[in-house]
Amino acid sequence: MTEAAWRDREELSLFALGTILLRNRWRIMRWMVAGGALAAVSAFTKPALYVASTSFIPEGNDPGRSGLATLAGQFGVALPAGNQSQSPDFYTRLLSSRVLLTPIVRDTFVVQEMGGRRIPFLVLFGIEGGSVQRKEEKAVRQLTSLVKTSVAKSTGVVELSVATRWPSVSLSIATSLVNGVNDFNQRTRQGQAAAERKFVEGRLGIAGSDLRAAEDRLEDFLRTNRQFTSSPDLTFRRDRLQRDVSLKQQVFNSLTQSYEEVRIREVRDTPVITVIEPPAVPTVPQPRGRLLTVLIGLILGGFVGAIIALMSDTVSRRREEGDAQADEFVDTLGDMKGAMVGRFRRVSERIRR
Repeated sequence: MTEAAWRDREELSLFALGTILLRNRWRIMRWMVAGGALAAVSAFTKPALYVASTSFIPEGNDPGRSGLATLAGQFGVALPAGNQSQSPDFYTRLLSSRVLLTPIVRDTFVVQEMGGRRIPFLVLFGIEGGSVQRKEEKAVRQLTSLVKTSVAKSTGVVELSVATRWPSVSLSIATSLVNGVNDFNQRTRQGQAAAERKFVEGRLGIAGSDLRAAEDRLEDFLRTNRQFTSSPDLTFRRDRLQRDVSLKQQVFNSLTQSYEEVRIREVRDTPVITVIEPPAVPTVPQPRGRLLTVLIGLILGGFVGAIIALMSDTVSRRREEGDAQADEFVDTLGDMKGAMVGRFRRVSERIRR
């Protein structure tokens, strides 16, 4: 077939397609109206959500703890060089973990929009059915869908948002999550400091014993050798004992300083994250995109109507041409429709009874 013939056939096909769509324009418009109506119902029945947002950044490394890790390495003990401040990605996982979410779903909230009533999370969000553990699992999943986190890669800032139907509840959950991060960091830091303190205490006791033993050896030497300067051997021995005392004194002083530092860290309760924007919620709800939703519904409805119109026209032409497969398709479709109508009627009769 020549190129001109192909072009003519394509144009004919386009003309035929346009004719089918124009002939079934009212059917397509009905589907568009139906799609737009369903989208409008979905958009206008969707509850308004109030979003509470906050952001924070993890603090830097602790140089004191890095020094302790270096000192511990001299004794063959490996301690992490970094402190409990984790990467921003760690906090995004932490904010969606059960460690932080479970205490929230077990808590009660003062809902200002309901007259300041204290309502448990499970009751407020309508979590029902099953055991307490099962309800808490459902609540954690629902809370996970309400919490959104992101990280600004260029700055390392962690952004957190919580969306609910009540501004006071959104604000309370966001505040609880930030406080939960601080509590988790403090428990982790204090637990690490306690383990380090035990290590330093053990090494400090050994270093003190070694220092006293070296001092005793030097004292015994000086007591028995009052005139050692005239003897090169005695002078060398005295210098060696003195160096041993000096070395053990340095180790003892370093461990003593580290011990005081780790005792301070064990009871320190300063936050490990810096809150850039405190939790806050706007007075207006989050946009629900009603116009866009209705527009998408109209487009999808029109697309479905056009597909049905094209299929109906194709089946009709095939049946006029005596296509057995088209007749079988229509018969099968009719049987399915009859079965569905019959089942619907039986269900309706049972409901009426």
